[in-house]
Amino acid sequence: MRIEGIIFDLDGTLEHTIEDIAGAANVLFSRHGLPEHNIDYYLKWIGNGAVKFIERAHGKPVSKEQLRAYVAEFKEIYAGNLHDRSRVYEGIPEVLNTLVEKGIKISVLSNKPHLLTQEVCRFYLSSWPFDPVLGQREEVARKPDPAAAFEIAEHMGIVPERILFVGDSDNDILTAQAAGMHPLGVSWGYGRLLSNPVDGMGSLAENPSGILDFIS
Repeated sequence: MRIEGIIFDLDGTLEHTIEDIAGAANVLFSRHGLPEHNIDYYLKWIGNGAVKFIERAHGKPVSKEQLRAYVAEFKEIYAGNLHDRSRVYEGIPEVLNTLVEKGIKISVLSNKPHLLTQEVCRFYLSSWPFDPVLGQREEVARKPDPAAAFEIAEHMGIVPERILFVGDSDNDILTAQAAGMHPLGVSWGYGRLLSNPVDGMGSLAENPSGILDFIS
């Protein structure tokens, strides 16, 4: 398998971010007299964009207008604490260095809101040439829809069958399959692919260095 480019998921794949995400959500709920939650619960709700995340964490019926207001406030709070407790996973920098040395193009595709995705990558991942960095945008369907993955492939100038899609959740595996890319799940993230594998997932990287086993 000759790989020329890699699309990485962000949260739970390149970075441990759940503590800052949970912290921002709990600030939001505390402001509005709503129950706060621990990280284990937030891990169940992450991965499908900010709207679904807040809707699930809120847990009760809420109007579309109120939900939009909650999401906007959450984004504002989270933007102020993106850098408190998040961190790049151990071993990821070495893998990225090797990929760059080998001339492999790298990019990020996340269901985190687009501007927040870009800000996280600017702060933690600016040492590497991720291009493009895409988060969830209103005009583009989120993962597992393959639209954004196709957009990245076109930007890279690489046919999908030469792209490895690396992520920790079923959304990442399903996106890769829908786009005709090679899926590679990781075991260290939030998606629990080790205990809940996706049909057709294929191999699972048990640690960051395992990603390099799929680069010829």
